[in-house]
Amino acid sequence: MRNKLILSASTTVLVLMLAGGAITATRAADVVEPAGCMLSGSVTAGYMFDWQNARNESEDEDGLDVDWDTPFGEGAGLVTCGGLNAQADVAYHAHSAEVEFDDDDWPQTDTHIGGALFFRDPASWAGGVGASWITEDIDSVNYDVFRLGLFGEFYLDAFTLGASVHYYNFDGFEEKDEDGFELAAWGKFYATPDLAFTLRGDVLLAEVEFSGEEGDLDGFAITGEGEYLVWDQGLSLFLGARYADRDFDVDDEDFSLDVEDFQVFGGVRFYFGHDGTLIERQRTGTVDNTSVFNEKLPEFFTSAAAAALIK
Repeated sequence: MRNKLILSASTTVLVLMLAGGAITATRAADVVEPAGCMLSGSVTAGYMFDWQNARNESEDEDGLDVDWDTPFGEGAGLVTCGGLNAQADVAYHAHSAEVEFDDDDWPQTDTHIGGALFFRDPASWAGGVGASWITEDIDSVNYDVFRLGLFGEFYLDAFTLGASVHYYNFDGFEEKDEDGFELAAWGKFYATPDLAFTLRGDVLLAEVEFSGEEGDLDGFAITGEGEYLVWDQGLSLFLGARYADRDFDVDDEDFSLDVEDFQVFGGVRFYFGHDGTLIERQRTGTVDNTSVFNEKLPEFFTSAAAAALIK
């Protein structure tokens, strides 16, 4: 089943990347990439609240609630030469939770350095590859996540449809190895050229080996977001919410952990390098290269540990 899901998602991304060049009847003709090479980008700053519940399902427990606070920032720069786009991006998510036995909040910060290389016709489609190196600082100890994948988008007049598949490897805790796939699909509707609503779904399929034991870490997330360009020089406001559920099941043992998150977030975003409406800026500017499960959500095993230490 897992292999079929991964194959299906990979096929979807490739179809999106190829279909845009062949279908022109529904092109969004008002978005055109300027001739020559140019630099553009975006800078984002926001705050996120996370109400989390972690429980041991094998013991039929109700679970323990943990509240996380997360200031975050993202930035990306894009060099566009005709249809070829090269992007460099950074992100920072400072998760923290209040726990016992510590005078300060328990921190888990995620630092992202990445990039993407893709082709795009802003009137019809975009597709390419993205990679990132994520450093997770958990209680002053660093762990690395390496991520690589494909993504594609198809542009209709008032809609953007997209999908992606990424492989990642978490080089983490002592005697622990985690690797898996992140699958995503999204749709964006432009109620006006300056007002966009996004619905996104993510799926996590991972395998974990820890101290000789093996298990599966699976999950999903559903995100809704609205964004409005409040100033024609490039300033927008955004507001959104996310629900996520992740389960860890140990093979050949009656042991299962479950972590649920409900997040609300908001902030400001500034686009530079391109003029125009929100739809024009988003279809000629940077792409989102961040990870929901390895950046925007607190790390799964850190979340389970925090639940045991809450006040």
